[in-house]
Amino acid sequence: MNILLLCSAILVLLYAVLSLNVSRVRLKKRKDPEITEAVLTKTVRAHGNAGEYVPVFVAAFLYLGTTPAGVAVSTIAIVATASRIAHAAGMLRAASVNQRNALRYYGALGTYISLLAVAVVLFQRLL
Repeated sequence: MNILLLCSAILVLLYAVLSLNVSRVRLKKRKDPEITEAVLTKTVRAHGNAGEYVPVFVAAFLYLGTTPAGVAVSTIAIVATASRIAHAAGMLRAASVNQRNALRYYGALGTYISLLAVAVVLFQRLL
């Protein structure tokens, strides 16, 4: 199984689900006064945050998948994918965008570490 392609597919699916969720909440808000602006804001922020990172990871994974990836690159892909899912879940589970929680924190931390690791691997490929 090509883990880099699988992680790319999962990340694209995550982005699609978050996109559909924004539309769902916007439609629901029109009909239901109980849906607050805070709910819509956190939904939009979860989607927007994914939009910042998902394309970078997908592009890097697809490029790195053109050569033998190895265990390290596969591990980075798995950590990055799990981190993006955790971060989105943490954003959506919070009562507001200002509320911090472990999923959001560790999702962001894993994302930053994965970005740095992918950059190192890409630089190594230059040599």
